[in-house]
Amino acid sequence: MSITRHKSRLQVCCDHCPASYPNTYEAEDFDVMISDARTAGWRIVKAKVDAGTGDDTSDLFGQAPRVAGKKPDRHGYLHICPSCQRTSENNRRTLV
Repeated sequence: MSITRHKSRLQVCCDHCPASYPNTYEAEDFDVMISDARTAGWRIVKAKVDAGTGDDTSDLFGQAPRVAGKKPDRHGYLHICPSCQRTSENNRRTLV
């Protein structure tokens, strides 16, 4: 999970390693948390749809009919710590 909640506090966690942004925030300060993490070098970007996951193509063809089951939960954003960004500069495709 990218944003973790403990009691009433939120914290940004890296999607690629166990690192987390050290500061925690109240739920109403969500925008401040994202801004602070980005200022500290975290990369927070909208996740792209992976063709292999079976996600829908409603943005291309309109609403796809749902045949069975609940749509799987997906994370709308990727959270990448500065350390993971540095170690994979030559191979960024694995991060995004």
